Amino acid sequence: MNYQITCVCGNRFLITEGQLSHSVSCPACKRSLMPVPGGAGGAVSAETPLPAVADATKRCPFCGEVILAVAKKCKHCGEFLDRPTGGLAAPVSTGGGQPGPATTEVPPVFVLTVSQWDNFWRYLICLSLAILVSATFVYVGPLNAYARLVVPCTVVIAAVVMAIFYLSVRNTRCFIRPTRIDTESGILSKDLNAIDLFRIADMELQQNFWERLLRIGTIKIFSTDATSPELTLYQIPRPREVYKYLQNQIPVAARQRGAMYLEK
Repeated sequence: MNYQITCVCGNRFLITEGQLSHSVSCPACKRSLMPVPGGAGGAVSAETPLPAVADATKRCPFCGEVILAVAKKCKHCGEFLDRPTGGLAAPVSTGGGQPGPATTEVPPVFVLTVSQWDNFWRYLICLSLAILVSATFVYVGPLNAYARLVVPCTVVIAAVVMAIFYLSVRNTRCFIRPTRIDTESGILSKDLNAIDLFRIADMELQQNFWERLLRIGTIKIFSTDATSPELTLYQIPRPREVYKYLQNQIPVAARQRGAMYLEK
């Protein structure tokens, strides 16, 4: 005699009488179930062992609503939960429907900083002003008495200003990951920004003659992101290599995210 049982995922399937006292596996979700006779007419229901009950549900990492553990898309907020390489992975259920720790973040493919050539003219102006002020106090007779005080102060101020320019550029970084771009800027405080690759609608690579000689360039990114519709990767090294990588990776990220990518 066969019995029909219903899994917690909603799938119904048949078992034989000999399987009533043994654990069975649901063909749909692969959960381990324990059939329990009950009700009129010898109806059979399915109870999951305690560990399986704990893993039956989880919370959506985007909206916090409870959903099935096997769900690939949240029915409440519509977000996809099975991104294979998108930064921090979705939290995994650890029992009782509570999310557990996230998996390790995918390392970036490119770690880029603004080229120090961007500071060339700033360094030159600071150095020229320091030399001009020092020479004025050294060679102009009425001001010569203050040269011992002014010259060291001028050198120190010029060095501090150039150090600020250097640190500002040094701490402006860009991380190109398989599914998103992260930017970080600021010396003491940090400004962080991110944009998903599947949201990128268009890109533009800008390189003048001198930038081509120095192997630097600027990539302008136009996206459908509401908060950051434009992102500029300013004077980064290896711009052509980064540009080609993004061209190839954007359609891949769009397919992984479930978006439709259309060529113009």
